[in-house]
Amino acid sequence: MNRTILFLWLAAFLLQGCVEPYTPDIRQSQESLVVEGLLTDQPGIQTIYLSRSSPYSDPGFIPERDCLVRVVDENGNSYLFYDQGEGVYQRFMMASQLVRGTAYKLSILTTEGKEYESNYEILPFPCPLIDSVYFETETVGTFDPEQPLEGIQFYIDLDAEEDQARNYRWELVETWEYYAAHIITDYYDGELHKMDDPFKYHHCWYTGRISNIYTSSTKHSVSNRINRYPLYFVSNQTNRLKIRYSLLVKQFSLSDEAYQYWDQMRRQHQESGGLYETQPAQIRGNVYNINDPEELVLGFFNVASSLDKRIFVDAQSELGFPPIDCTLDTIYNMYEIPPPVYYPVYMRSLNPMGGPPYGVGRGICFDCTTEGGSTVKPDFWE
Repeated sequence: MNRTILFLWLAAFLLQGCVEPYTPDIRQSQESLVVEGLLTDQPGIQTIYLSRSSPYSDPGFIPERDCLVRVVDENGNSYLFYDQGEGVYQRFMMASQLVRGTAYKLSILTTEGKEYESNYEILPFPCPLIDSVYFETETVGTFDPEQPLEGIQFYIDLDAEEDQARNYRWELVETWEYYAAHIITDYYDGELHKMDDPFKYHHCWYTGRISNIYTSSTKHSVSNRINRYPLYFVSNQTNRLKIRYSLLVKQFSLSDEAYQYWDQMRRQHQESGGLYETQPAQIRGNVYNINDPEELVLGFFNVASSLDKRIFVDAQSELGFPPIDCTLDTIYNMYEIPPPVYYPVYMRSLNPMGGPPYGVGRGICFDCTTEGGSTVKPDFWE
């Protein structure tokens, strides 16, 4: 018995000694041009984003600045996009310039003198109407089986004619309303000031684009119908659902080539992550260097028919939410905490006789804009 125990102990020791950290050898790719362009049939501001891919070891956004960016149609009409800074190029296009059935391509000239073009993409005919966007209260699992997440799951239904578009992509933009825990009556930034409007930074709305990719196709189905396609899940672990939440769903009809690109992106985005799962791939789009077709260019110039649908969700109090710790800091003079320091009541004294110590606070507990939101109510907010 003693020999058996000794053998097992030695085996465990030797096996542990064989375990070494594994660092994958990931080759650094060149800083490839990344194109995110979308031309829709909706008149208004059209936007092209240009950037450079960053190394795996040092991820980050690298904008491609000062480029000459144009959209050209098959009839020779050219539309210059204006540099807005940080890799953003925009132009207002009228309905007469966005003709369904017309082919468009993207043209880019960089400061290095490199010229890029996309393939021609045809602006498709009207996108089918969204039948409905709705949500259901659900519980989803996490890595810890004992701590599931509660929240709401959004779904979309579509019932289109058989001769309408068959390939779809959805972009989502979320907006939610929230409050700071306290109002500000006074603040200290080197000098003590009384707030003219104590509610100035109390009430905010945050709007942001959801990065997830959603695609679906009915090309190989008899009917052009999509039922209960799952979109975004909003958990109760943030302040999104405490007051009012809105989801804007932008639907795009895609060509077969565009759908293939975005569906590959969806798979890579959602299914990669483990050592033995799908590994990151360099997915080529429809943009290329006209003088060096072998150069890797990432991204896609989309030409799509689109429409929007918005849904509002009132407070889901039955879900329960984690409390925000807005306990006041205790100080004896104004110089103990770097400014700005906020006071919920003038020099909020914790001493029944007045004077120090004082209870003060900072950040989200007093200023809702520190969470990235705006105090300006959106025009669409009901």
